[in-house]
Amino acid sequence: MKRIAGLTLSAVLVAGACTSDGRSGSPIDRPGEAAAAPEEPGETGGETIELLDTIPGDQLMSAAEASRAAAAANQGREFGGEEFGLSSKELVERSEAVETTIGECMAIAGFEYSPVDFTTIRTAMSSDKSAPGLSRQEFVERYGFGITTQFDKPMVELSLGEQNQRVIDSLGEADRVAYLRTLFGEHTDATYAAGLETEDFSRTGGCTRTAIEQLFTRAEMSASYFNPGDALIETDPRAVQAISDWYDCMVDGEVDRYLHPDDVEADLQRRLDALADGIDPRELTGASIGALQAEELAVAATFTRCEDDVLDPVMNRVEEEFYGS
Repeated sequence: MKRIAGLTLSAVLVAGACTSDGRSGSPIDRPGEAAAAPEEPGETGGETIELLDTIPGDQLMSAAEASRAAAAANQGREFGGEEFGLSSKELVERSEAVETTIGECMAIAGFEYSPVDFTTIRTAMSSDKSAPGLSRQEFVERYGFGITTQFDKPMVELSLGEQNQRVIDSLGEADRVAYLRTLFGEHTDATYAAGLETEDFSRTGGCTRTAIEQLFTRAEMSASYFNPGDALIETDPRAVQAISDWYDCMVDGEVDRYLHPDDVEADLQRRLDALADGIDPRELTGASIGALQAEELAVAATFTRCEDDVLDPVMNRVEEEFYGS
């Protein structure tokens, strides 16, 4: 399931038609009231900075729309409480199969790769939005969500496992680059663990994507995928109200760009990838990346407050009832 700063959360069924730019309309039915139009991104001190706002391909579907579609298609079905609606057993088995296939693909390419066990994968997933010695609040203050601000993520190294990391460390610079490109493709932070944690494999490449394509469905690999179990949870009226209250809280904090929590991090990641345009994000300099980083920090601070005050108390309770935990 998608994780947003510690909360297991998915899109709530909310009212509103999709606008021409792919965003939904008002998140709640307020007669005569439309959602506030987002401010132009990147306006700082009178200087307009383009932050590359385009959302390509199947990423046009908002989280709210994806939730509605998933709930409508899966009424009456039961799902496990893990990522992609899998049971714990199914998730372990599928992950082990993915890792085995990655190893086979890497061997064909001439590289040594040892399949990573699921305990290591889960540990890597749990390391998201963390940094050594920092509390959750300190992390948010320094890194926000860690998308545009933390390029050396603990999750990446941890998800490789100690044995594979030793292999990588033993390689020369050129061979190391080739190894990581073969394993991950263009985005060397798009590990299997990261895709599993966010339920979004759209950025994966290399042998990682080759393996995922064999073990996950085309729908599960889509950037518009939405966990059907989560979608069904969010038909609960309490969840509908919670997302509405979250939206109001965000607007009160002067963040009116997003109609749904699951759209926030995805939007920041897309805009960073567009800005980097294939180069290592660590090489980005100048006003555009600085503005995007500043925006992430501001949005994350408001998001965390609204999550703690509005979302967690309701969504955690509804989820526990749904899964009987």
